[in-house]
Amino acid sequence: MTAVQPDAPTLGSAMLRPRSIGMLLVALAVAALFAGLGQWQLQRATATGTVVHRTTETVVPLQRVATPQTEQRSASVGQSVRTSGSWVAGDFLVVADRLNRGREGYWVTGHAVTGDPAGAQLAVALGWAPDRGAADAAVAALNRSAPTAGVLTGRYIDSDVPADTGTPGDEGSSVGARVGATPTVMAVPQLLNLWRGDTGGPVYNGYLTLRAAPAGLTDIDSPPPSQQVELNLLNLFYAAEWALFALVAFYVWYRLVRDRWELELTAEDEEPESEPEPELAALQPDGAQPDAQQQRRQDQARSPV
Repeated sequence: MTAVQPDAPTLGSAMLRPRSIGMLLVALAVAALFAGLGQWQLQRATATGTVVHRTTETVVPLQRVATPQTEQRSASVGQSVRTSGSWVAGDFLVVADRLNRGREGYWVTGHAVTGDPAGAQLAVALGWAPDRGAADAAVAALNRSAPTAGVLTGRYIDSDVPADTGTPGDEGSSVGARVGATPTVMAVPQLLNLWRGDTGGPVYNGYLTLRAAPAGLTDIDSPPPSQQVELNLLNLFYAAEWALFALVAFYVWYRLVRDRWELELTAEDEEPESEPEPELAALQPDGAQPDAQQQRRQDQARSPV
């Protein structure tokens, strides 16, 4: 590392010189050009990407896209499905904090047992209510007289993550919430803990939102999932390259300024020391040459008489 003398210029001062600032402006222009090219490549990656079209609005059998007790596949999320099943009396519940076309309200949910595969348990969101009173009234009516078995048609959605909270005033609100707590998420594991009529059969990891709500409830707004776009990986690679080149432009400027600064410090350290004054040469000890008068005296002393 180059030693810096107390009175030597610092690297910071070297960066503020007009020459260094001019070089920095050039580096900024080059980096801006590279950034623009990278942005263009990103736009190309999106424009030339492949749109993955999914036939989510075509109703297919539930067992074709999902399997109970199995991790849900991305292809099953948002798919319109149908299945046959019967309702478990006493397991109609309210789920709070559910938006429907921008309005906050409550879902009325149920516990269904499917016929294919036989005995599989499925969480179902039947409909939406704008207030707690209407939701509780619908739940009470359904628990008194559960609908008859039949075909269930709706959209199959991935389960929410279990929450650790319930609505204010509930006694307890953990994932394993006791009966009486009001869940705020449509989490299948949490609903399974609240169901009284657990049949012991395998459970679907997702839940179904019915296409048509029963009387007294509003249909749940369940729009189709957005289309997926597979980006052009080659254009993404080029965009990353241009971003790297923009960083290199700044690094090159830094190295040029630093190298020039180090050369200046090295040149100052290698400056030769000044020569001794001529009049002091006669005073040099041990090895200094005698003057002419002293030399003649020595020659006369050596000559014979």
